[in-house]
Amino acid sequence: AVVSTQSTGVDDTVMVRKMVLGEVTAELDALVMSISGRKLLRYLLAGRESSQTHTQVIESLRVGEGNAISKKDPEVRRGEILSAVSPAVITYCKENIESLLLDNSTASLIPLVVEHAKGDVGEVLTALISHLTSSDVMEQFPVHFALKKLLKMEGGVLGGMILEQVNIPTICGW
Repeated sequence: AVVSTQSTGVDDTVMVRKMVLGEVTAELDALVMSISGRKLLRYLLAGRESSQTHTQVIESLRVGEGNAISKKDPEVRRGEILSAVSPAVITYCKENIESLLLDNSTASLIPLVVEHAKGDVGEVLTALISHLTSSDVMEQFPVHFALKKLLKMEGGVLGGMILEQVNIPTICGW
């Protein structure tokens, strides 16, 4: 909650990036594995989307918006925070795709990163496709869950990448 509040109400995003987000990105593995850590990552990536952050949390964070000290537009501040956290999260997902796909709660982070992170999220999708073609994981529910969300995303990026990178017999075998 403290990090969420700082990323929402503190105008000096350079300070927040150095002092807070540096710690967050250094401890991504621990954050991904904990429920509260995943909630923080969801907030940092998706902001105040009610599908990712509880409405009570969103309402409590809105209280701090009206302070006289904060002059920066909330969307500008959110964009700066997202830009700061995205590279580390993209790299983490790319390097840990296999372990993320072992559990529903961690697999749900993959579509979230692809949808919201700023940067080359294609790296995450390429790692996902590589993992899918090199192992027999297609029958696992967390894999189905992540793929379903990714394939439903606007633009159909994953579907196009699969068609480009995977041969037809392999696709038929899935």
